[in-house]
Amino acid sequence: MITLRNFAGPAKVEGRTLTGVAAVYGQPSRTLYEYGKSFIERIAPGAFGESIAGDIKLLYNHQSVMPLARTRSSTLSLRDDTDGLHYSATLPDTTLGNDVRALLERGDLSGEMSFGFYVQRDAWNKDRSERTVHAAKLTEISLVVDAAYPQTTSSLRHVDEAFLEAARARLELHMQRISGHV
Repeated sequence: MITLRNFAGPAKVEGRTLTGVAAVYGQPSRTLYEYGKSFIERIAPGAFGESIAGDIKLLYNHQSVMPLARTRSSTLSLRDDTDGLHYSATLPDTTLGNDVRALLERGDLSGEMSFGFYVQRDAWNKDRSERTVHAAKLTEISLVVDAAYPQTTSSLRHVDEAFLEAARARLELHMQRISGHV
């Protein structure tokens, strides 16, 4: 069974590139409820292993009919670091991409992230109130409305500010030539 986990963090909106941490390592979740039991969960550093090299999708609210990016198309990249699973995605120029961007700008979405995974190896404390996931197969990451972990971040930024500056300079030079000042 696929397991979904959520993280929350502040969002900053600039441009169409969404970046942040989809899963934080070693941090406690809020209380989770599965199979009639409640527990706190932690994801061990590197728990996703080589699964991050697969075809991972960025979805909106875990909905496969609401894709925002994916690794196979190079619109999503993932990087495993000591503190968590970092991501960078280019939002599409679609109704969904534009809606997500607008919701982030307004603050209706706060940058909370989630991920879907299959547990491959975990460990529980004696009273089974805490679990550490040591190995898992990542299937997707999602921008979500409500999250279970408060420690992640998302921000939206320009892909290449230098490109925009160069375009502005070319336009200014062109305008000067037209007006006869060059």
